Amino acid sequence: MRRAFTLIELLAVIAIIAVLIGLILPALASARESGRSGLCLSNLRQNAIMCRAYADENKGRGPAIGQPYTALPNWALQIQTLAGTPGTTPTELYSTRSSLVCPTIAAYYKNDMTRTYAINATGHAGAAGDPDNYDTQLCQIRFDSVQFPSTTPLLMDSAIADFVPGSPPSTRTASVLDFRQAAHVDQRLGRFHTRQKLFQASSFDGSARTRRSVDPMWLVPLP
Repeated sequence: MRRAFTLIELLAVIAIIAVLIGLILPALASARESGRSGLCLSNLRQNAIMCRAYADENKGRGPAIGQPYTALPNWALQIQTLAGTPGTTPTELYSTRSSLVCPTIAAYYKNDMTRTYAINATGHAGAAGDPDNYDTQLCQIRFDSVQFPSTTPLLMDSAIADFVPGSPPSTRTASVLDFRQAAHVDQRLGRFHTRQKLFQASSFDGSARTRRSVDPMWLVPLP
């Protein structure tokens, strides 16, 4: 005579399966985020190296920080050009699959993101004492004059922030960030990695790492 499962036994099996799924899913999510974070760090390193290469060919001055936002030599478009992407306009140069896109941020927004990083514009925002304003004129960082290239961020994760009319489309996050401005740090810095909401950044020497907080030294204006 065949013995069938009792309802209690069936419920026990279902409960065990539910517990196992509950244990496995966080591990899978963690592994997925680890892979995304690794690719993001690789993107940041690659982008920093290309900005450095541009500076080496332009008397130590990097690509444009802000203006012209939609034309070369804007930093993001210049990176795409150096990577071998054909074209000169944002439509031609921006892509959902490029080193300008962090997969973690793209997954968070669930948009066809085409740029998710910002460049450090500290000291070039038109504030009192600044030599220029990235929103109104061509601004370039003098790479060779950065005092601490291994610890000073060049590019970092960024977020979609509240902008004025004429801001980037929803497929692009903020492209410039001035660490002296609390609003920039609060709204533009992209804290998306892990449950601790960390951000990732590359330095002027081409290195990249995960960060927990803003170093007070980053408030020093860039040359």
